[in-house]
Amino acid sequence: MKSIRAIDSPYFLNRGTISIYKGNFKLKVDKNEYELNGVIELNFFPKPCIRFEGTCEGFNLSLLDSNDMLLSIDGMYSTRVSLDLVQNDYYIKGQVLYELKDIDNHQLVDTYYLHIVNYLKYLGDSIFNGKFHFTGGVGINFGDWKIKLHMRHDYKDKRIFQMLEDTNGFDITHIIEIKKEDGSLFNKDEIAKIEEIIVWVLSLSSGRHIGIPIKIGKRKNEIIHRNFSTPLISPYKKIPNWFPKQRGSTINELFLLLEKKFEDEFLKQSIKEIIHWYVEALNSTFIENKTINSQIALEKLSYILLTQQTPKIISARQYKINSFQINLQKTLELLNIETRFTGDYTIFRNNYENGPNLLIKYRNHIAHPKRNQKIEQFSSKYKYLIMNLGVYYTEMLLLYLIGYTGLHVNRLKFPNWEGNYDVLPWTK
Repeated sequence: MKSIRAIDSPYFLNRGTISIYKGNFKLKVDKNEYELNGVIELNFFPKPCIRFEGTCEGFNLSLLDSNDMLLSIDGMYSTRVSLDLVQNDYYIKGQVLYELKDIDNHQLVDTYYLHIVNYLKYLGDSIFNGKFHFTGGVGINFGDWKIKLHMRHDYKDKRIFQMLEDTNGFDITHIIEIKKEDGSLFNKDEIAKIEEIIVWVLSLSSGRHIGIPIKIGKRKNEIIHRNFSTPLISPYKKIPNWFPKQRGSTINELFLLLEKKFEDEFLKQSIKEIIHWYVEALNSTFIENKTINSQIALEKLSYILLTQQTPKIISARQYKINSFQINLQKTLELLNIETRFTGDYTIFRNNYENGPNLLIKYRNHIAHPKRNQKIEQFSSKYKYLIMNLGVYYTEMLLLYLIGYTGLHVNRLKFPNWEGNYDVLPWTK
């Protein structure tokens, strides 16, 4: 495949702080209005936030704790803010509570750019910037839209991923370009569905909450619209998950699968919730929290797969009568997912029936603790194995629910090198 030029962005030049505005702006507090002179910036350290600071005359300190504060800039929508600091009734610092965006008056654009924070490295299509060629491109085929996902071209020179791993920090790692196939103009609202799907595809494939804090609309290379926000984003951690990173084209496959599933509002909301709990299971600090979060996802998954598909496996009434262990085991067996203890898990064989039994016994001990000498004496290794099993079951059921049939990284195999992929149990 022919190599194409990597997508560039002026926001790649800034490290940690991105300037949004410099000059005069207004702060409205209750019925009072103050004119400030200062700056507004999007900061990535210690976590993404939009901060402002400036000076004004005679700020009334009694208004400091007001819940009714608006920041107003010419050409941008007013937005709610909070104050962090007021010094000498003169110097003011604060932050925007969610987003700051241009008033666009429904102007049409020919290109829309999404700046992605904290996504992962993968092997995709060949792209280049100058003499630097790398496999950081993925094309997404969707109707009459032309969508490109590119790793930022300066990631190697600036050691983006290494710095993120070392600091558990935040930075732009990728950029997405969206155009019409025929090059025609469009309203940014037309791509709301595409944005929504992209966020959930990237979260599912990375095992992190992925956000888009910078969105830029252009026409003939002129910026028509800017949107800066602070969505939910997970710190960058190197967390093993199911995604085959050497097959970047899987991203396109996931996009098409979720697009189809999202046509059903019930499945759309359910899949979003399950991905959320899956990500929480991977990113929680304590093993006990990871275990509980994965079981929340598993309960939703087993209920949907057993009672909400056509044809139904069992009725909703029977599902409620059954114990969760029975329902989970039935769901796993339906997908040919092994529940017997093998490999490292044979250490549990003498005291527990199978994987679902072990998982639920441990979960119940966390949620409703009782004296249980066997469980209380579990080492960190035992707890890790149980948590890992729950996350594995979650990954398998979730991938089945969305219709994925490709390769995956099997987290039950250790050590497991990138590129050593398994087929899914229900495709064998």
